[in-house]
Amino acid sequence: MARAQRLASRFETLSVGAAKLRQNLTIAFYRAPFGRSLWRGANEPTLFDYPNALRPGHALRGESWLAGDYSLPGGVARDATKSAFEITPPSPQWRDSLHSFDWLPDLLAIANGGGHQAVRAAILHWARAPYIHHRASMRPALVGRRLMRWAQALSAVKSGFDGQAIAAIHTSFSAQTRWLEKLAAQCEDGIDRLHAALGLTLAACALPQQGQMLRHGMDLLSREIRRQILPDGGHASRNPALLANLLADLMALEAVLKARQVELPSAIATARMRMQKLLAMLRHKDGHLGVFQGGLESHIGNLDAVLHQGKTKPGKPISFAQKSGYQRLEAGDSCVLIDVGDPPRGAHSVAAHAAPLAFEMSHGGDRLIVNCGPNLVHGADWQLAARGLAAHSTLAFDSDVADPFLRTGIGARRLGPRVKGDDWHITNRRVEDKSGIWLEASHAIFLETHGVRHNRRFFIDAAGEDIRGEDLLLADMNHTAREGAAFHLRFHLHPKVKASLQSGGDAILLLTPAGHGWQFRLASEATGDLRIEDSVYMGHSGVPQRCQQITVQGRLVHGDTLMRWALRYAGRQATRRARR
Repeated sequence: MARAQRLASRFETLSVGAAKLRQNLTIAFYRAPFGRSLWRGANEPTLFDYPNALRPGHALRGESWLAGDYSLPGGVARDATKSAFEITPPSPQWRDSLHSFDWLPDLLAIANGGGHQAVRAAILHWARAPYIHHRASMRPALVGRRLMRWAQALSAVKSGFDGQAIAAIHTSFSAQTRWLEKLAAQCEDGIDRLHAALGLTLAACALPQQGQMLRHGMDLLSREIRRQILPDGGHASRNPALLANLLADLMALEAVLKARQVELPSAIATARMRMQKLLAMLRHKDGHLGVFQGGLESHIGNLDAVLHQGKTKPGKPISFAQKSGYQRLEAGDSCVLIDVGDPPRGAHSVAAHAAPLAFEMSHGGDRLIVNCGPNLVHGADWQLAARGLAAHSTLAFDSDVADPFLRTGIGARRLGPRVKGDDWHITNRRVEDKSGIWLEASHAIFLETHGVRHNRRFFIDAAGEDIRGEDLLLADMNHTAREGAAFHLRFHLHPKVKASLQSGGDAILLLTPAGHGWQFRLASEATGDLRIEDSVYMGHSGVPQRCQQITVQGRLVHGDTLMRWALRYAGRQATRRARR
């Protein structure tokens, strides 16, 4: 099996290298004088009508941008004396984030005219600067993202430009669109290819006389939707936030096509409806998304825009997404989301997390148990640590666990830090009755290194006020268990939740911002005392925030190692009300 995996990895490395070579040759041709003449030219009449309501943005982030905080995926950058394009990029990822213009909706969300003025200045600066000749800023996926954000912004701010400015913008927009038409099919596999196809199709809609280009974009988009959107509506990366962003652009395309009396292909329309259902399933009671597989919690306004669209509140979400690998246990005001999926495959795993059976829990408007989320602003070591078991609410051995990431060698350089994950063997079974919902799941990540499977059981009662769990390290008869091996069971807490020890350390009281209390208890002969330790939460923006975590350390015993824990609602707390 290991030999077959190595051969498959080598074959994929060669395939990716060959594809990269083809892309480089194609780019070199279209950057040469003759090739450049095929996509550069005079501006074309453009029509921008991207529905801004689908991406309302975040005004507070927009205000921070105007104040000189240019923090983006890839790094923290602050300088109130310069524009974002004048400072030295802290990393290539930050540079790409800047040139994608994904930050424009936050500026558009600012109520006064300062945001719109900044949007106009940024777009005009890019259109007049020589960025179109820079290879880094003209990668196909980056061009696709930029064209979508420009189309959205220009729908709102186009009237504020003079004749010369709008001509320069039209020229740049048209040239970028024609460039993307030449390169979109050569884009790297994965989400980048879908971004390129979406960007080409939406940009072609803005050029009314480019029907052939629109058909080309639609063909590429249809193919990538079939390849990347799973039958239950999830994306192949299993990233909830990425799904929300794709859905917003797909719904914008549908609205733009409808305005031109062009019907969205039925396969894409069906995929869009499934995406909405899956996204609703992965939404917590507080309105945010579960922080799984590299995704952020996302802004509530953005999620409302793609799920509600001004309609009545949707019905109860689905409870199980088999292909996407998520379970939802919902009762009363409580919701538990559990990752029960296999790792994403291929290019879709380059930012995926290796944390099967990790879970999150919310109650009403409060998030209690969380995963740490992705680190988007620090280096590779930080980012890989945030993708591992210890950064999630689950169990992890302290040492000697097989590295789940591709870190070294030519494969890592060509393919990136993908998740290997060929030996997880995840199973799950769900039972519902009048008393509540039971879920039993297991994985085999520790089987080869420690000789045990990790079995996890969840129960939530019908009122949603009694949540119980069991973590069982089950010895396997075909493997030798490493008795005495140390492990930690972790429950990361949302930054707004405060934890305190009770009953001489036998219990922990969790207090939410709304004044609700939850009592946590754990029973096991294999573990030490409950502890409250520091942790970090990055699910809001990818930037670390201080928070707490409940931890308990244990050691593998002879036979099976069992831990039982419970999280019970304790009502509103008088001490919390007194503080208010």
